[in-house]
Amino acid sequence: MNRKIILALTIGLLIPLLTGCFFMSGSKNPVGDTSIANSQQTAQALSSVKPMIMASSYTKPAERKYTFAKCSHSVGHNFKDGIRKAASRLRISLMSADVTDNILITFEKMMVKSVVGTKTNISVPTRKVPLLSAATLSEILAEQELAQGKYNYMEFAVKNAEIVIDGTSYPVLIPSKKIRFVGKFELKDGYSTNLKVKFLHRMVKWQIGKKPFFMMIPVVKISSELIPVPVTEVTDGDIAGSVESFVNAAKLAGVNISLDGTDFSASTDANGAFSFTGVPAGSYNLRASHSDYLDYSFPVEVGAGQIASVVVQLNPAVIHSSVGNTGWFSQYYPLADASGEFAEVGLETPVNIDFVSLAFVKAEIKFTAGYHAYAGSARCQNFLGSTQQVSAVTDMGGWWVGNTANSGSFLGDFNATPEPGTLYTIDVTELVRSNPSSIYFLASRNLDIVDIRMTDIQLSIYYR
Repeated sequence: MNRKIILALTIGLLIPLLTGCFFMSGSKNPVGDTSIANSQQTAQALSSVKPMIMASSYTKPAERKYTFAKCSHSVGHNFKDGIRKAASRLRISLMSADVTDNILITFEKMMVKSVVGTKTNISVPTRKVPLLSAATLSEILAEQELAQGKYNYMEFAVKNAEIVIDGTSYPVLIPSKKIRFVGKFELKDGYSTNLKVKFLHRMVKWQIGKKPFFMMIPVVKISSELIPVPVTEVTDGDIAGSVESFVNAAKLAGVNISLDGTDFSASTDANGAFSFTGVPAGSYNLRASHSDYLDYSFPVEVGAGQIASVVVQLNPAVIHSSVGNTGWFSQYYPLADASGEFAEVGLETPVNIDFVSLAFVKAEIKFTAGYHAYAGSARCQNFLGSTQQVSAVTDMGGWWVGNTANSGSFLGDFNATPEPGTLYTIDVTELVRSNPSSIYFLASRNLDIVDIRMTDIQLSIYYR
């Protein structure tokens, strides 16, 4: 009799275990509380201790390049083949100097040197140049055709320098009577290189008796700009370019490209390329648009006989994190992968998220909650944080389990169901907005006895 009683009790205990009926909430699948109204809650009876994460459980990703503040583009210009271009020309003017003294310099000549060592003398009008006179500085100091190429040295020979103080002129000594600049600028056929020179200086003064003496230690700063010289025999030019993703530089097909106010429009091909030919010379606004990316527009200058080469990078309208899976886990009866009350997985975004400089619409996380049983459901609680929450006991590679956790933001109570499980979509807009990061962590707490798992976990951030 005792043997029959023992056998009956054993069967009575095994049947619920094998069928997943411990702590069942019925055969239906009630949807958990997925509102973020309870985001400040923590799980009941949740042990809260400072996590001690195994070093191998997760390695923080390298910093990504800055995101979403602005799309990027570049525009270059080159003359088309067969176009008769003007010779490269150097035009030199002066900018207002960082001086308060009334200094006048008489230049004698100047010299430039190319990177290959070729020296060229340039004639300069012999006249006093007041460094405080904006009208004089706006004039062209020198202009000359030169061989195209890169240059890295320039020097001015000074015939005379003086300073005027209270109406009295005093000579100024400039060491070696030369003002030198070491730096790079470029000359190209078909372009005028406008070189603007700015004089900075340190004035040294000493006095012998009642007579003052001055010496200027000059410093030169330049800025250069390539200006295309119009081609007389043609009146139009071309635009050729490509469009790529800002995230990974992948070429984007099917992007609509148009010039505002014109009939010029095209779609990028499989290589992300597009082109417009016969565009009348002038200034245009180029616009790039695609349903999966943020619209972007910028100015493009089209020169006669030239090709404007354009590279555009677009930001995606939706950023998806990596996809994570916890595997099966249970603290009491682990039937498959790992033993532990909590499981956690890291979700990496391909870029750093910025919500300030761009209109941020929403963020949501999706996951499927599965139960290792043939019927019923099991209860679990999920949390989302921007730091690791679970103190790891077992590292499963892409996920890890533990029996203690610091809770992140509470997402709600959920019901895990037999395969394929139940898909949940949770709005986490405010949570993510207040915790911008390039890595997030979903932690799940198994409140039942038999294994559960979270699969196809992904965070999506929408910008329109």
